[in-house]
Amino acid sequence: MIVIVIALLVETCVASFASFFLKKSSSVDNKVKILLSPWFYLGGIMYVLSASINIYLLKKLPYAIVLPLGSLTYVWTIFVSNRLLGEKITKRKVLGMCVIFVGVLCLAVGTPAS
Repeated sequence: MIVIVIALLVETCVASFASFFLKKSSSVDNKVKILLSPWFYLGGIMYVLSASINIYLLKKLPYAIVLPLGSLTYVWTIFVSNRLLGEKITKRKVLGMCVIFVGVLCLAVGTPAS
């Protein structure tokens, strides 16, 4: 079960950073430059890695559990955007994170691995 928890945390963190790198690649105004940006490819590779881990998780857990647990990506994204983009963490975002954690706990507690 610990491997599944670690895989879930890695998958959601990788997806969050993938989004960050794709945003970083989109900072140029020319579509050709976006395609030439190493950030574009790093973000794409990270999304493929995240999807691969997600497939592993889908083999181990029910679909109705894996997809809602993926909402942890939004939690990591708040921290990534704060640290790397200077975005503020507001009370509303903290409340949203708390709701996500409560939902994840409600789904994850007592869910047996297949």
